[in-house]
Amino acid sequence: MKYLLPTVAGCASVALVGTLAVTAPAAIADTSSPDVSKEALDVSKDGLNVPGARDSSDSTATAANQSATSNLPNIFKSQTALASTKVPNIVNAAASASTGTVNNVSTGLSSGSDEAAPSEDSTPSEDSTPSDGEQTPAEDEKSEDQKTEDDGAEDSSQKSDSKDDEDISGSVRQKTEDGVNIALISDVLDVPSNNPSLIGFTFSEAKSNIRIQVRVKHGSDWGSWDTLDQEQQEEAQNKGSEPMTVSNASGVQMRILGDSAPSDAELVLVDPKRDSGDAQAVAENAPVELDQQASGASEGADAATEESDDAEAASAENVAAAGGATVTNQNYVPGSSSVSTVAKKVSKPKIGSRSSWGAKAYKGSPDYASGIKQAVVHHTSGSNSYSAEDVPGIIRGIQAYHQQGRGWNDIGYNVVADKYGRLWQARGGDISKAVIGAHVSGHNTGTFGISVLGTYNSSAPPKKTRDAVASAIAWKFSINGISSATKSNLVGHRDLGQTDCPGDAFYAKLGEVRSTVNSILKTGEQPDEKKDDSKKDDKKKDDDKKADKPKSKTTIEKYAEKHKLGKALGKEQSVKGISGAKSQKFEKGVVYWSKKTGAYHLSGAIASSYKGDAITELGLPTSAEKGGLKDGGAAQRFQKGSIYWSKDTGAHYTKGTLMKYWGDKGTVKGHLGYPKSDVVYKDGRGEQLFEGARLVWAEGYGTTEFSPKGSIAGGVTDDNAAGDSTPPGDEPADDQSPADSGEGSADDKDSKDDDKSKDDSKKDDSKDDDKSKDDSKKDDSKNDDKSKDDSKKDDSKNDDKSKDKDKKKDKPTKAEKIAAQRASIIKEAKAHLGVKYVWGGTSPKSGWDCSGYTQYVYGKHGIELPRTTSQQRNAGKEISIKDAKAGDLIWIPGHIGIISETKGQMYDAGSTRTNTTKRSYSWMLNRGAKVIRVIG
Repeated sequence: MKYLLPTVAGCASVALVGTLAVTAPAAIADTSSPDVSKEALDVSKDGLNVPGARDSSDSTATAANQSATSNLPNIFKSQTALASTKVPNIVNAAASASTGTVNNVSTGLSSGSDEAAPSEDSTPSEDSTPSDGEQTPAEDEKSEDQKTEDDGAEDSSQKSDSKDDEDISGSVRQKTEDGVNIALISDVLDVPSNNPSLIGFTFSEAKSNIRIQVRVKHGSDWGSWDTLDQEQQEEAQNKGSEPMTVSNASGVQMRILGDSAPSDAELVLVDPKRDSGDAQAVAENAPVELDQQASGASEGADAATEESDDAEAASAENVAAAGGATVTNQNYVPGSSSVSTVAKKVSKPKIGSRSSWGAKAYKGSPDYASGIKQAVVHHTSGSNSYSAEDVPGIIRGIQAYHQQGRGWNDIGYNVVADKYGRLWQARGGDISKAVIGAHVSGHNTGTFGISVLGTYNSSAPPKKTRDAVASAIAWKFSINGISSATKSNLVGHRDLGQTDCPGDAFYAKLGEVRSTVNSILKTGEQPDEKKDDSKKDDKKKDDDKKADKPKSKTTIEKYAEKHKLGKALGKEQSVKGISGAKSQKFEKGVVYWSKKTGAYHLSGAIASSYKGDAITELGLPTSAEKGGLKDGGAAQRFQKGSIYWSKDTGAHYTKGTLMKYWGDKGTVKGHLGYPKSDVVYKDGRGEQLFEGARLVWAEGYGTTEFSPKGSIAGGVTDDNAAGDSTPPGDEPADDQSPADSGEGSADDKDSKDDDKSKDDSKKDDSKDDDKSKDDSKKDDSKNDDKSKDDSKKDDSKNDDKSKDKDKKKDKPTKAEKIAAQRASIIKEAKAHLGVKYVWGGTSPKSGWDCSGYTQYVYGKHGIELPRTTSQQRNAGKEISIKDAKAGDLIWIPGHIGIISETKGQMYDAGSTRTNTTKRSYSWMLNRGAKVIRVIG
């Protein structure tokens, strides 16, 4: 595989997310500059041979922007959006002059100019079928001259077919399984494993419609091919795709589908790097939490209204209801100030600064409109499995792609939201003004672009994220005199361009977002904002308060005062999910209290991580934060577990069996180091990633350590390559073959042979004991005969000596016994080659996994091995690889095999593809394999 480092860059982001990071002190540290790598893209023969490279193009896909999921009236749609609702059944169907055939290209392929500013070329062809009976004046007035131009375009297309072989796709005319031409395809690219990355594609011109696709490899498993939207912006220096975010990937691959390859095609990869200030930026940027508003009847009424409005809006948004939406401010044009001024003033929500995430300077000076008329909601696309501390790096990566990969002035979005409910200023300029962005071609002036990191087609962003988006829009609406959010002024990207952004599930929730915006506009309050009951014009209330005796302080207030936590930022409230528990937020931390635990406070990164499931999983804090741990880390205990933090890993909680195992290994001082993910227990299985290993616990099987890289899914780890590719370990350079889990059922009805082997062993031992007794008797008999019969003494001696010599010759030495046992074990291992791999299996009849195979083979020779690989690791003595002999065990975390009689090879049950086989163990040596001797 290639490793492409140092260039890249929108609605979707390809960021490859690796480790987590929480930093310490400096609020604004010097940030690392992202590495942006560019590589000319052609047809890689190696790339074509990778399994799945020719998988179906999903040619049944329709144009991304479907009228059935757009509620915006036509007056607000771009020509491109209108044209995309009437896509012909066959796109770019051109008759070939040489063959006379018609090349049908998927309707999902989008033209390089599809998102450009309105033009005659964006008008649908005559045979297009209108959607919902809608027609635009441009369609009705299409002239004969224009038809002639269209016909001429078709003729020129036919003539240019003969030149197709001259493009950079060369003479290789590869096709997908469903017959779509692969114009370009990359090799498999390695990606950074320790931090987020992004991938994208740029080009100058495309002779035909193209589709840009990327797929991601996790471990040895490839994901499906995902299509990237093309992004057209007025300030761009080239054409290209959005960037796409990828998490915990072991490789990526890109392909371009179309009749011919675009010119100046380049693959762009961005490595934004991990920065020491990322964690601090996250810790200081509090998430928006609308549910912390003052409780009461008004809150309940708002919630009920919101739920009702959401249901109505979601219902409306799943049909083509463009004609039913009300249009406000229709006469507003960019630069106009004729907007309503009846909205209540809304305070600005917490928004992280550009310096906090390490933004590079705007190229030139930002441009401003006189106000905004619309808010446009986006998603960045790609992986949703990023951590909170990954967010600053992902935003840096998007900016680097937009600026260095596409030549934009700055990142396109005005504000970015993450899945944790935090808001971040993206594009440069005064955020309180109408900064002109680069987020939707033809509609950047007079709009506010806000994008949520991730892909939201099948599921919407969390409620806290949707609330954060609503709070930012409500603030922008209020300072621009917009009194309410409607389907016309709060829209999705798909309403204005040819894209599925912001994803089907998120788009269906825009009704709820509008309702939340209206609730905020109605009250004029933002999250965490309390009503001022002591206004100057309310003298009576002031007098009453002065007359009242000071209220006694609560336990929480006394604790906060003692620990100097500053002013209270909200009222005391109940902790969701924990009966009788209370909490209150202060300037320097959040205090939690119950009768059982007393009061303790959380602050910084640990406080930020203590939310959602963590609260119910851990219970309340039971100690103060303890600092001074390894590498400057910190920890805090809770009722059911603990949270540990370091600047390299972030804050994560652990509990239960895996926490105990980690404790036995020395916690942060041991080889496992700090946790890099929260622990997850489900269906009798637990898993948690640490710096030194991934721990997996299965009920009845114990805990196993796996390599910290890659992932484990479905209970089975079979990372051997699929298809006809070479099995892991069969090539000297093979170091990419993660082991299987080595775990399985402790009981197996088919493994009765193990008991039989034990019985045979006992019988052999019994025979040896009997022989020793007989020899002893014979010796005693000799002594008696000696005293009784002197005349027979010499003859008896000679006879006995002769017998002793024969016995010594017949009795094998210890070394000979060991050698015979090794040979017998190898013979037994060979006898079961081809037995199928079954995770949890322990016998040749039903199949086995790696540890089940070794347990069976050794059990047949009286050596009882434990069930799991981690236990088998400690079943014997560790020796050097140079001293290894046939019959010894070779082990890495999660996998074990039997060293064979052939140098450098082993017998093992590796995967469902290899089953039980003989193969190289070089890949295990590359991972620090240990040789374990249990024979002799």
